[in-house]
Amino acid sequence: MTLDNPNDMTVSADASLAETMRTMDRVGTGFVAVVNDDGRFRGTATDGDIRRGILDGLDLDTAIAEVTTEDSVVLNAEDVSGDVSGRLDLEELRRRTSDHETLIVPVVSEGHVLGFEQVDRNGRVVSNQSVEAGRNVETVLVIGGAGYIGSVLSRELLSAGYDVRVLDMLLYGRQGVEDLADDDRFTLMEGDMRSIADVTEAIRGVDAVIHLGALVGDPASSIDAQKTLEMNLHAVRLAAGICKYHQVNRFLFASTCSVYGLDEENELLTETSELNPVSLYAQTKIDSEEALLDMADGNFSPTILRMATIYGLSPRMRFDLVVNILSAKAHDEGRIPIFGGDQYRPNVHVADAARAYIACLEAPIQDVSSEVFNVGSNAQNYRVEEIGEMVSEVFPDATIDHQPENEDDRSYRVDFSKIHDRLDYEVRRTIPDAAREIKQALAEGRFPDYTKTRYSNYKTLESELDAAES
Repeated sequence: MTLDNPNDMTVSADASLAETMRTMDRVGTGFVAVVNDDGRFRGTATDGDIRRGILDGLDLDTAIAEVTTEDSVVLNAEDVSGDVSGRLDLEELRRRTSDHETLIVPVVSEGHVLGFEQVDRNGRVVSNQSVEAGRNVETVLVIGGAGYIGSVLSRELLSAGYDVRVLDMLLYGRQGVEDLADDDRFTLMEGDMRSIADVTEAIRGVDAVIHLGALVGDPASSIDAQKTLEMNLHAVRLAAGICKYHQVNRFLFASTCSVYGLDEENELLTETSELNPVSLYAQTKIDSEEALLDMADGNFSPTILRMATIYGLSPRMRFDLVVNILSAKAHDEGRIPIFGGDQYRPNVHVADAARAYIACLEAPIQDVSSEVFNVGSNAQNYRVEEIGEMVSEVFPDATIDHQPENEDDRSYRVDFSKIHDRLDYEVRRTIPDAAREIKQALAEGRFPDYTKTRYSNYKTLESELDAAES
């Protein structure tokens, strides 16, 4: 998207902070020029200026003039050329940019804004025609970012050039992100997502929030219903409310395909299909989805990602997921236990799951606002028995052990066409890929005892409850 009309990035000095943020979100620059009633250039403002003002106590109806920088870096129309370093305050220019950024600079003639140029920190114009409206997200907060998906996502975000902040209670330990501590673009905040103070501090200076924090999985969520409601529903509402007030408008929420529950018709389920939860975990995800979508408006843009069953290696490893546990048992015990086997599950590799969040972050906000996306691949809707057979191919010495009893009634097949069609998202990894990854990790001795409490959400929470009661 290019900005051919300078009015797209220009607001009146009496426009409210909320109105100005809507303009920034729409054009995707995080920047506007501010003009007085007579149309003459007054200064510039960024989304960071607005958020800092709100944190300092300004109301959303406050005029943008209150946070406008009036000594902005500008170019005179007659001076625009490839090298404008001689006509700019380079010290000020570099102060406002980082090593890898450019600065959008208004082009002004006789006090009026004629357009905009992008200038690098050395004073060279890098776009001589029109400003490119790119991503205006630089710093991302990942709530629950030390967990199974979060520790992979944090690394993917850093690789994609984002600054990453993680807010996590570290219920499952810090091993998922401890090796990121030396990266100056990564920050770990140990805190409680149920705390207003912790969440408010965590969002300071961020441009988007990815909310992964939850008690994940049906067994783990069944241990303490009150705690599950606090973590999986109330904490989501709290974080969303704080983000909405402080104009952190991109809010990505991790839901689950478990919301579809039991589908007796065995049809491919889309984002608009009837929901049929069979657990408290799924119900809290549905309730959170509804709460977020009810909060959506021109200044708050939640996106719901319903994840297929995750599998694969993660720095915060789990061996309570089907592909992972079957691979571990095949390696250590020489058997692949299949309970039931006819029930369907959609599946997605943890690295592909992480990529889905980045795809939503980098999409124009209007394309993902208030949208629900199933995350996975139509090709990876498998019966549990088929998953066992794929794992068996990677562990040919292991035998499949069919167990007729089935303790999990969920069976559903999911349609993932929407995220592919809207965001050009495709998965890259398969169940055999993950089984081979896990096989190598086990052979290298990275998980000498996969049955340890820390590799299971249920066991960890049960252990914590036992400790609290003793």
